[in-house]
Amino acid sequence: MSAGSSVVSDTGAAVAPERPAMADGTPATALQDARQPAARFEGKLGDLGWLLLCNWLYSVLTLGIYRFWGRTHARRFVWRHTVLLGDTLEYLGTGRELFVGFLIAVAVLLPVFAVYTLLQFVLEDAPRSAFWLLEALYFLVLLFLIQIAIHRMRRYRLTRTAWRGVRFGLGGSSLRYACISFAYGLLTVATFGLAYPWMRAATLGYFARCANFGAAEIALAPNAGWLFRRWLAVIASLIAGVGVFTAFNTTFNPEELWSILSFIAQANTVNLVLAFDRLALSPLAALAPVPLAWVWYRTVEFRHLIACLRIGDTEFRSSFRVRFAFSQVAIFLVLLVMGIGLLILVFLLFMMFIGVAFGTNSIFLNVVIILIPVLMLLFLPGIVKTLYLDIPMLEHACETLEISNARALEEVVQSSAAVPSYGEGTAEALDVGGF
Repeated sequence: MSAGSSVVSDTGAAVAPERPAMADGTPATALQDARQPAARFEGKLGDLGWLLLCNWLYSVLTLGIYRFWGRTHARRFVWRHTVLLGDTLEYLGTGRELFVGFLIAVAVLLPVFAVYTLLQFVLEDAPRSAFWLLEALYFLVLLFLIQIAIHRMRRYRLTRTAWRGVRFGLGGSSLRYACISFAYGLLTVATFGLAYPWMRAATLGYFARCANFGAAEIALAPNAGWLFRRWLAVIASLIAGVGVFTAFNTTFNPEELWSILSFIAQANTVNLVLAFDRLALSPLAALAPVPLAWVWYRTVEFRHLIACLRIGDTEFRSSFRVRFAFSQVAIFLVLLVMGIGLLILVFLLFMMFIGVAFGTNSIFLNVVIILIPVLMLLFLPGIVKTLYLDIPMLEHACETLEISNARALEEVVQSSAAVPSYGEGTAEALDVGGF
């Protein structure tokens, strides 16, 4: 191999061959510069859990308005406890920006929802094909708007993130990103999921080309072919599971499948239960390997993306462990099920107490029966996910991160690019993104 050639790492990214140390003993490659932990998360779950619980309580008392400020407090907590090369990240966003962005998005989305509702009444007696055409069109419009929301959400978060006084940024066009993502999404559906790695490479590549850290450009060039060979594990497990399920339900014809989809779209619970009653559901266990393959793939994909990431002359590498991802997802699911079960038990006991104290015909009891479980179950999954999935994954990602040529980051100067003046409006309105 020649001196200037490169090799392919186990993450699929092309890396330069390791070179000998300099005369003064300084290593010539960055991966050896960063043998010490390059990043760490120092936050405590107890403190974050109390913050999230308070955010939930204040959001309930203010009919959801406080959630914009609560989300800002949660992000500031996570950012300031994430340490990179000895310095913490800084979150510069405000609750007011998120709230104003939400109001703008609602003003844009209301006409879309109004037209859709009106057309439902107009097509009430129309043929079934017209109903399905309306549903498909509505779904495609929402899907396109979600892609716009994703780009604007990430642009806001990046422009509100700083490290050592230098702000990140994201340019580009939300409309262009939506077109790219939408086109690759349709291609992925048309190829029954086979084009998914190319969709990820195209959308994430566009983000990287438009992103910056101060005056330093960010580059990300994933190898879609390398990812595709790993993605086949997910496709294979899905095909096998669907094949087993179909083999046990040979008498179930396509017309009944369309009926089930229609019942789902119309929220027709009674007919939906009757339709599923004619299915043999036990073979669904054959689909159990699918989520396992998905977790494995996303972990491998994450390592590959980190290995392909460049910020100026700085390179990165991750040794995120698949075993950790499996164990943490399992812990999250167990705690979520236990939490929901405990909430149901507490709610039933509380309902019995209310019934004894106020009588079964009490208006107060009826309000409690409807309101309390909705509020609890609405926020519980998000809180549990943040505490026992998102944060542990972030902590492990920091622990397994290696940085090459970190000194180049210290030379980055602040960019003069403009930043948006309001927050993740469409993303908030469509509930896109995490905390």
